[in-house]
Amino acid sequence: MRIAELRNHPFLLLILKDGINEGFFPPEFTHKITQQLVDMSLRIASDNLSIIYADQIKKGCEIVLGITNLGLLDLCDNNSDKAKEIIKKEGIVYCFRAGWAKYAQLKKVSSSYFDSIAITRYALATDDTSDISAMHANFMKEGYKSAKLVDVYKSLAHSYCANHLDHDEIELNGEEYLKAELETFLNSAVALLLIDSDEKRFTTSLFQQFKTYLETTDKESVLEKLDTCISKLSSQLSILNKNYLQEITLLDFKEFKGIIKQEIDVVIHMQTILELPISVSIELNDDFEGGYDSHEDDEFDIAYLRPDEK
Repeated sequence: MRIAELRNHPFLLLILKDGINEGFFPPEFTHKITQQLVDMSLRIASDNLSIIYADQIKKGCEIVLGITNLGLLDLCDNNSDKAKEIIKKEGIVYCFRAGWAKYAQLKKVSSSYFDSIAITRYALATDDTSDISAMHANFMKEGYKSAKLVDVYKSLAHSYCANHLDHDEIELNGEEYLKAELETFLNSAVALLLIDSDEKRFTTSLFQQFKTYLETTDKESVLEKLDTCISKLSSQLSILNKNYLQEITLLDFKEFKGIIKQEIDVVIHMQTILELPISVSIELNDDFEGGYDSHEDDEFDIAYLRPDEK
């Protein structure tokens, strides 16, 4: 059984307590460690919290405890004797820096995901026996998923995105936004395959062909062909991208199929789930600023689509 779970305190505090009780850490050394922990706590509170309130200073102490605990566990591999040797030989700041290096790994994996993880998530109260190493490992796992999402987004946007994007700004967008954008790319790609087009992006005439196809073809035939097109699209993706998109269920095309199956104006609703290139140089119908609003004049808003390239 892990020592921290057995004795109901974070590993670091148990090691310090044992070291003091055993005389392993002399009084002057203990005083030095205590002062360093206080100094680091105030610095953390000053840089990341508001030190106006006492509870924020306490939170700074808990963050230092958590980060230092993470570093010590990594350095000693949960071995209490080794932990005491590391603290005595290298010092408590050394352990904190080791923990901070692990915390900083998140930023190297995915800066956007790192920004979403508050440093307070690493705080440990004196009676907290949470497995901070497991928590950090889970954060790393999720960070890699976030990084993969950005990579897949960039890859598909290069082929299927209708509008020019500043890819340096992609990571500033949240994961849900990127997933929603990915879904529109894929919806457009499979929609173009439905009309037997080899193009990657819609133009005005291609959308009109798609509109005609939906209006003149029965739902069962559309759904049957859609499955064939999904298989074709999947085969065009790299194995890594395909596996990732399957993992996040974006190759199921649930929304696309759902719109076809419903007794609604399919064309109008399709416009909302496709990556359509837009030109706003000419304004028609005084309707575009609000987007497609399910009114009869929506079909004329297609005039805003980028003209066919000559």
